[in-house]
Amino acid sequence: MAETPALVAVCPFAARMPYETWILPRQHASHFEDLSDSGVAELAGLLRPVVAAIEDACSGGAYNYVIHSAPFDTPAGDHYHWHVEIIPRMTRLAGFEWGTGWHINPVTPEAAAQRLRKLLGRAEEKRSSTASLPIS
Repeated sequence: MAETPALVAVCPFAARMPYETWILPRQHASHFEDLSDSGVAELAGLLRPVVAAIEDACSGGAYNYVIHSAPFDTPAGDHYHWHVEIIPRMTRLAGFEWGTGWHINPVTPEAAAQRLRKLLGRAEEKRSSTASLPIS
């Protein structure tokens, strides 16, 4: 859906909620806290427009974001990949979800990614058109 040289944002397969988005590093890294200062800046630069697109798609609804990282007291390992999950709260869990542990998501990841890409493209066009306006 969106990318930078070091990060990629995707709508995951079998997302639990509409427009759920994950941001992952392209290179394997198990510990979020090992991210360099430039990596933090790059993550912030990707997170802001992605969250804005999710807010547009969800009409400004509530969302949670979670940073998943390997435990602090373990060495770096190949078995885990840190990532950020952005989870909009558009649907409610009910009997089926509570009873089975499965989520009913009315928006496919492909449709969510397509809509978010479109919203990100519009935001980029708007940003670039206002950047070229003369300052008076």
